[in-house]
Amino acid sequence: MRTIAEIPVLPAEHAVTATDHTAATDDHARLAITVHQPETPDPTRPLVVLVHGWAASRTVWHSTAHQLAAAGHTVATYDQRGHASSTVGREPISIARLARDLDTVVGTLTTAERPVVLVGHSGGGYAALAWAADPDVGRPGGAGKRLAGLVLVSTASHGQDTPANEVKMMGSRLFSRALRTPWLGRKLLGQTHGPRAALEARETNRRLFASTRPQTRAACFASSQGMDQRSGLGRISAPAVVITGTEDKVVKPSFSQELAAALPQATLHEVPGIGHMVPLEIPRHIAHQVHQLVLAGR
Repeated sequence: MRTIAEIPVLPAEHAVTATDHTAATDDHARLAITVHQPETPDPTRPLVVLVHGWAASRTVWHSTAHQLAAAGHTVATYDQRGHASSTVGREPISIARLARDLDTVVGTLTTAERPVVLVGHSGGGYAALAWAADPDVGRPGGAGKRLAGLVLVSTASHGQDTPANEVKMMGSRLFSRALRTPWLGRKLLGQTHGPRAALEARETNRRLFASTRPQTRAACFASSQGMDQRSGLGRISAPAVVITGTEDKVVKPSFSQELAAALPQATLHEVPGIGHMVPLEIPRHIAHQVHQLVLAGR
């Protein structure tokens, strides 16, 4: 188990550019995308796609994406449907629908031949797993041939049955009003962080949660009820890294441990003292693991 101080910082060897794009899904949702890349991109490296969790946005990945781009990677972040600048579309939110959205993003930004590394946090990990395990998803050749690696952060393949009363709360006006009050919102979301999380990380999480549409929050948290992706994990042959904070109270570390054990080529990294919001609490750990995974596959 590695301490926070032992996690390396990536070398910042490149100037970074960021460009915005939009992808349209087959049910008429419009997904807002940002591509971060070095000024001279390396087309031989996989495209890294970062998928955020419920009630967040692509901005939750800002530090991770910048670190990776400065180290020479091309990185895409996007707002999941109904979040931030992405529209809802005609179909209801479900894990399968979000996996198809991810497929739309990948297909919009890459050719059929370019490999992809997926990084999913929390609910974004559910979508990434669904995409990776579905042989019919992806461009010609299927997802398996395109997937160069998975980094799964604070996520699980099953056991995330949000209670009905919590789903109702996520969609309530009272909860939304409370989230807009900084000190109260941070208190309400206190279980999503480790005990030593910086105020900036806590406040960023509150703002993201508060700015997400209540209907979207409720639909996302309801979408994992009954989710069980374990039967498809054996089909994911790409190398995988599973990251969990030892203080995660949202997706318990035991679920990450089970996930790592079930994937054919996975390693588990437990970060002491870190809670659920790893992208905000210690983004350099995610960047380091993605960088190492990409270099190992070259």
